Amino acid sequence: MRKQIPEQIQNSLNKIKTAIETVPNTVPSEMRTTFNFKGRKSPYIAEKVIETIRHHDDVLYDPFMGSGSFVYAAMGKVKKIYATELDNYTFNAVSALMNKVDLLQLSELFETVKKDVYEQIMELYETSCCGRKNYISKVLFDPEEGKEGYFNPSENREIIDGKNIKLVEKCPICGRRTKKFDDGDYQKIVKLEKVNVERFPTDQYIVNSRINITASTGADQYDRIFTQRNKIALLILQDAINKLKPSREKDVLEQVLVASISLARIAMYGSSTDILYHVVGHGAQDMNVWLLFEEKYKSFCKFKSVYCDKQIGVTSSEVTIVNQGYAEYIQKHPNLKVDIIYTDFPYTDQVPYLERNQLYRIWLERFYDSNYALTQDMLKQEIVLTNAESRPEKGDIENYYKDIDTMFSHFYRVLKENGLVFFTMKLGKAKYFKTYIEIVNLARKNGFEYAYLVGVEKKDPTLRKQSAFINTFINEMIVAFCKLSDKNRYWYIGSDNYEFLLVKKVYNYLIRAKKYVTLSSAVTLVCNDLKSKYSYLASKQDIQKINELLHRYFMVDVGCIQIDSNQLYLDIEDNTDLYTKLYDLIPIFIRRLLERKGKFVLEDIYFELVNSLCDGNPKTITQILEDKTHQSDIGNLILNYCEIDGQYYVERKDGCKPNENAVDISTLSGTDFELLVQRLLKREGYDNVVKMGGAGDLGVDIIASKYEHGKLMHNIFQCKRWASNVGADPIQRLYAEKMRRGATHAVCVTTSAYTRDGKKMAGDLDIEIVDGIQLMKRLNKYFPGEYYNGIRDM
Repeated sequence: MRKQIPEQIQNSLNKIKTAIETVPNTVPSEMRTTFNFKGRKSPYIAEKVIETIRHHDDVLYDPFMGSGSFVYAAMGKVKKIYATELDNYTFNAVSALMNKVDLLQLSELFETVKKDVYEQIMELYETSCCGRKNYISKVLFDPEEGKEGYFNPSENREIIDGKNIKLVEKCPICGRRTKKFDDGDYQKIVKLEKVNVERFPTDQYIVNSRINITASTGADQYDRIFTQRNKIALLILQDAINKLKPSREKDVLEQVLVASISLARIAMYGSSTDILYHVVGHGAQDMNVWLLFEEKYKSFCKFKSVYCDKQIGVTSSEVTIVNQGYAEYIQKHPNLKVDIIYTDFPYTDQVPYLERNQLYRIWLERFYDSNYALTQDMLKQEIVLTNAESRPEKGDIENYYKDIDTMFSHFYRVLKENGLVFFTMKLGKAKYFKTYIEIVNLARKNGFEYAYLVGVEKKDPTLRKQSAFINTFINEMIVAFCKLSDKNRYWYIGSDNYEFLLVKKVYNYLIRAKKYVTLSSAVTLVCNDLKSKYSYLASKQDIQKINELLHRYFMVDVGCIQIDSNQLYLDIEDNTDLYTKLYDLIPIFIRRLLERKGKFVLEDIYFELVNSLCDGNPKTITQILEDKTHQSDIGNLILNYCEIDGQYYVERKDGCKPNENAVDISTLSGTDFELLVQRLLKREGYDNVVKMGGAGDLGVDIIASKYEHGKLMHNIFQCKRWASNVGADPIQRLYAEKMRRGATHAVCVTTSAYTRDGKKMAGDLDIEIVDGIQLMKRLNKYFPGEYYNGIRDM
């Protein structure tokens, strides 16, 4: 029951899968090794997506710029790029990378700092090996064990023969670059403890146990995870940078220093910069601050060299980046209109960046610029779900959904007609899948329709044969939404998708009706519902909208309204048949995926189900995800039509399909299957073959007459394009309708088979049943080679 996306846009979106298929979903090392940012996305993938759907005069906006991957991807592809970033630390780090600098001057400033502090800092790490002076690159130790933790640290693969110090230079005597921590090294540590480091920050962090900032371990205190030696080194280095005159090049050096802090702390041996606040008691490493700074400086220079043609003012795209929340920026620029929004979605599993970046921000605010302060306004604006006790409003999923609701509302204002929103997402387990469904619902509420989805794993997506298929929902995805026109928007009253409620109301009314329902009575039914449920009096415009919706979701003919068998009324139909109906839709989804993509993974099937739900209600999908039987049945059903080719499902290549153009009757829509049966009956000599269109779902899809033995026989047909077997209930309904109509004969036709109860009921009630095998024999008689049945025994 999705809204129609303009064909030209849909065709462009459908090309994305092919465009990115061979593109590595990786982040360039030049990006990864500069400043510390968690959650970078591949600019290669984004670049191909933008190339596929954009025009040269397009304007692109990234409201949550982050590391700037999507800005880099868009440079040179579109006319203008706007990007906003709420976090002042992240913004300034990216700004240092994006803005053009004088590399010669940067090199001169680095050499000035080196000349000023190199010997002083290296002296802090001075040691000796075989009586010759050397310097420490890294010390492996156990912080909680005090002196003993240096002399006899926990074993790890880098400590060989007890040698827990890594040297800067190879010892000229023993030829090694490792040595055992000795008494001279310990005396150096004792001496350094007397140095005054009271300037070193002792601020308390916002506590968040999810990123290891806990008060019980002392991780909420800034200086808790630094050794005395590294505190001294960092302060010396900062003082040297502060002596430089203000310039963009100085800003770059400051960001180099701050990026070094993540490994200048007492880090878990072998840890990455993702784990910033863990208090390590054993198996720790302490690294030489100057060497860290010099390595980061080289990384920044390499980045500037590799991306020299993608700097603001150099690229052909006009680029504007702003340190501001997206909502505030849009409100202050009411005339801003863009063609594309491309960003990383602020989903529930996202790390709270304002909390994570406290390590860097506190340092910058203290020593470089007070504008790096973390304000309450910034905390309020961040769209995130966090367990921080000091941010209770950001720990409530309902408040998070309100923020997403507001986000889509702002996006609608800034996008041009038929504009597109692209999100990158990475869903974890079922609860995040539910969140995705809610995201679709909120997008529809604010004037958008889901338009496209494609998975982009770091490695190729696999079928991942695991005991619970729920664990396959780990794909990184690109999801696209299209802005609907005001006229075509979903009808929401408050938070209720009244468009869905209207369909549900009328559907249930038609189910209960014993005779045909007029269009005018259906309109009156809806108007009365509005009045009783919302105290809402329908206007002339509302009545016109009701008429349009009834024509869209039902069959209207000669003033009568009927259920459209070609519509997906999921979450409306009775729950007893829910899974049967879901299974029956899967062959249609398989055909759709194979036609659109040529191959697919299991996730694609589930997303087809999600995007076919009337109201975005996660109930149906949740029930499937939590029931292994349904998961297994769906997997087996897919294998009826597909085979596994490497890491994908592809169309079966066997003798079932008579020729390339043959149509699989088991993947037809309900309406198309009825048309096929109608075509067959006409060839078999039936007269007045009329398709009823599922009117009222009373169990009759086709009526036809035929002279037999000189007598006119009135026949009714029920058509079940099902994947599962037909049980007793449909047979009973067909019999009741036969009696009501006074028909001579009743026939149930299916693409599948019948259950034992279904066969017995048909025999008892004298209902003729035609299964998929019998149907194919009749079709092959009149239409040889045109059709086949892909259904296989499950």
